[in-house]
Amino acid sequence: MIIDFVKTSPSQNTTVLVTSFCPPIRYIEVARKVMGHEYLCAEQIGFIVPPKNGNSVVGLEMAGGEFCGNASLSAAAYARYKGYCDDVEFNIDVSGAEHPLKCCVTPKTSFVYRAKCEMPQPISIRGFTAKIRGRDLTGTIIELEGISHFVFEQWPELTLFDDILELLKDKIVAKAIGIIPYRKLGELEYEIKPYVYVRDTNTRVFEKGCGSGSLALGLHLKNEITEEIKVRQPGGIIYVETGDTNYISTDVRFICEGSVFID
Repeated sequence: MIIDFVKTSPSQNTTVLVTSFCPPIRYIEVARKVMGHEYLCAEQIGFIVPPKNGNSVVGLEMAGGEFCGNASLSAAAYARYKGYCDDVEFNIDVSGAEHPLKCCVTPKTSFVYRAKCEMPQPISIRGFTAKIRGRDLTGTIIELEGISHFVFEQWPELTLFDDILELLKDKIVAKAIGIIPYRKLGELEYEIKPYVYVRDTNTRVFEKGCGSGSLALGLHLKNEITEEIKVRQPGGIIYVETGDTNYISTDVRFICEGSVFID
């Protein structure tokens, strides 16, 4: 199988978008191979498909059917990059979101686009305490369409993340789970260290940037903060707006495009 792709970098959350047809039955197999070191060494993979909604420009499906904020930004930027849409504002369809998402994309250079995308409303927000190795990590579980995040204001050592995940896997039935520790850096500025697990692909990654995790932090803080916040993460900054409609935004860089060969 020959697969066409583009590789993007929204806040270094390296994302491969498969742009030629791939049978959905092979999504997981293709994702595992293409994300690997031998192929394109990416943090996640999505598949560009025809939109289901007549008012949308492109469709995006993640390998595990989960929702992904940064892949949504990448798909929106891809629509402008390929000239599918000349308008600054348009809609896209995304797995894990029940309705089309509004996007706003403006070019900064030939290969860098500023992308802003509507995010799904949370399904539920509930307090949760994870009891790990005699410690209480108290925070909030933000359930979104296709992914749930545990957000808490502590900065645990790396060895704790998998213990937290094993606990959450028994408490959360979502297609993907994020662990989002955070700390405040200054006025309207925060830092997160996102760790994301996808059930169907059985992958777990310390992501350079996490769009839905950034959104989850914004929702966690929503009762305290009504302005746009800046969320720093290992790969860069994602901006979050929460309100009647929620948005994330960042720069999306196109790294390369071409074909990969899969037996």
